[in-house]
Amino acid sequence: MDNSIKHVVLCADDYGQNAAISQAIIKLFQKKRLTATSCITNFPCFKEQAGWLKPFAKEVDLGLHFNLTDGRPLSNQFRKSYGNRLPPLPRLIVDAYLRHIDARIIATELSAQFDAFVDTVGRLPDFMDGHQHVHQLPVVRDIFLAMYEARLKNTGAYLRSVLQKPWQRPLVTKGFLIQVLGANSFEKQLVNRNIPHNTSFSGIYQFGNKYARLFPQFLAAIAEKGIIMCHPGLATGSDKDQIGYARAKEYDYLSGDQCLKDCASQGVVFTRYSK
Repeated sequence: MDNSIKHVVLCADDYGQNAAISQAIIKLFQKKRLTATSCITNFPCFKEQAGWLKPFAKEVDLGLHFNLTDGRPLSNQFRKSYGNRLPPLPRLIVDAYLRHIDARIIATELSAQFDAFVDTVGRLPDFMDGHQHVHQLPVVRDIFLAMYEARLKNTGAYLRSVLQKPWQRPLVTKGFLIQVLGANSFEKQLVNRNIPHNTSFSGIYQFGNKYARLFPQFLAAIAEKGIIMCHPGLATGSDKDQIGYARAKEYDYLSGDQCLKDCASQGVVFTRYSK
């Protein structure tokens, strides 16, 4: 292997959240710019948009983006206990750290979202992670790991670690919070249980910043078999998606020539985790 080349997964999150996001990801698959996408299964449009993935099923990693903070829950147990809307992230964080969430109900919701992926995509996910990184939170991470061992162990599937090395961590509040909310504890569990996972993680930034200027920093920070997270989407002019403006900027950069030049200059090749 050429030691000057880094093989890295470029994963687009939030597939199935809306058409603008899913269409952007499909276009980037067609241009061979992405090697993975993480699917949200609890939005009504996911069933239709999952069909768009079929031509790429053998070319990219398709994962489950476990969602506890956006949209409607899929399980009746969750709706009966907590209502028809998933809680906002700040409330979930507080409830997780105070142990005010029922592990059995969270497990039921994760199972429902997992089943929705399998039933719709027609196969097990290649990996799992969490929307807004909820899979690293107390209580949630134990359920998440148990689900992996019950349904994905020995399948070759992997989990996403969001742990960044000290020299990789962005000097922004968002990046700092992600690291202190459970990244170390989750990483230790992955190592102790011998669960396949990425060596490093990048792609965190304040969404108002210039993506084209930041992406080379992500490339420099990532290690061999690491994951760079991204959130591309087509421009819609709608304000329903709070980060829609940033998604469009990401799509423009990732689909353009400058992205290819930046990867070549830093010796980064995007590949599937398993390849």
